[in-house]
Amino acid sequence: MQLVEHRTYGKGKILKKRFSGFELYVEFEDEITRWVRRDEVRFLSETPILSKHGLLEPVLTKEQFKARQIIEALRLGVVPHKYVEKFTFGRGEEIKQIKSWLDNQNDGVLAMLGEYGVGKTHLLEYIYSFALNNNWAVSIIELDPNEAPFHKPKVIYEKIISSFRFRHRNGDFRAFLRQIASSAYFYESNSHEYLGRAVEKIRNGTDGEYTWEWIEGKPSWYYYPPMYEYSTCANIYCYLLSGVGWAVKNILGMNGFLILLDEAESVDHYWYSSYQNNKAWNFLRGLILMANNDELLLKEVREGKFYEHPIYKGWWGDYTDLQYCGYKQLSFIWKIPCNVKIVFAFAPSWVLNKEPLNSLENFELENLDERSLIEISSNIIKLYQRAYDFQANVNSNYFNDLIPKDKTRMFIKSIIDLLDLMRFHSDKSIEELLK
Repeated sequence: MQLVEHRTYGKGKILKKRFSGFELYVEFEDEITRWVRRDEVRFLSETPILSKHGLLEPVLTKEQFKARQIIEALRLGVVPHKYVEKFTFGRGEEIKQIKSWLDNQNDGVLAMLGEYGVGKTHLLEYIYSFALNNNWAVSIIELDPNEAPFHKPKVIYEKIISSFRFRHRNGDFRAFLRQIASSAYFYESNSHEYLGRAVEKIRNGTDGEYTWEWIEGKPSWYYYPPMYEYSTCANIYCYLLSGVGWAVKNILGMNGFLILLDEAESVDHYWYSSYQNNKAWNFLRGLILMANNDELLLKEVREGKFYEHPIYKGWWGDYTDLQYCGYKQLSFIWKIPCNVKIVFAFAPSWVLNKEPLNSLENFELENLDERSLIEISSNIIKLYQRAYDFQANVNSNYFNDLIPKDKTRMFIKSIIDLLDLMRFHSDKSIEELLK
């Protein structure tokens, strides 16, 4: 098996080639397979065939390895997915509200507000883990004004589909569509212009890689129905996501499709031109109306109620004032209810005072209280001692007095940095190390 390394995706193994070897189909370490150009990768040595030896003694015990894995992740400001529920402290009220919202079929959108470093991303990871373990399909992405801005709906759709997981992380989007195709109720998706086409090709065995790239929103020579890249085509990608949500619940019998969007404050017009800003808000409003199952989305398409905007031209809905793709006036929602729920995570921004964001159900993350911080530091100290077989002769209360507590992420990283100093300079007191 030939190994390669990509500057963006890391190491992987070549599964197949096309175009006389110009493009390689590689399974990377993140377990996602991608077509990449041959000149984008560095070839590593062939995997050596090793002679069999007796079982080697592990360097670390399972408990030590687990503890070190968590510590090294915390050092980077994150917690491994599989441990995030056990390593969440002081968020009982917020978690209670989130679970109540997930059970509420009449509210499709939730906004999480909080300063940078207060723990928004960690709580999103908690929601991700909880939802996956409770029969939801989930996607989590980080929005970015350069790489994934709201005025590029196809880019955001591709990222959502790329991170799509269901069935306790065992299934990705391809497994999802294959389950739809093999279901006794596959025909329920036939009327969806995109998903129906994909399911049809899976069932008749013509689902080549180009088909998967097309339905996943990636560049592909397959083009029917088209996946337009225009910023005016938000309706197509809302239509697609609503179809996924409907199929998740009505064909696979799950609770629905949960989309988690981090860094949502990037919708701020500061990053965009006037035109881009208009299209960003069009997509954002479309997502919110779709998740809230607004009947007007179906009504204006069914009745053909459109007008031409005096400034931006194009097709605009009479009832919603949303812009539609000039080539395809698909509704922003396929069927009601679409069973899609969306969580937006916002840092403080003026955009939260603007419709429709100012009317969303929301909660604000505050800094953790002293008791929770003590609980965090106590757990980190225990994990660190287990991970490195190091005895830190200090209690968590004393630790907390030495470390800034205004940002949770920085607080956690500071604890680990201080423990590192104590381990490598055991002959010095804490006071000396902090000078």
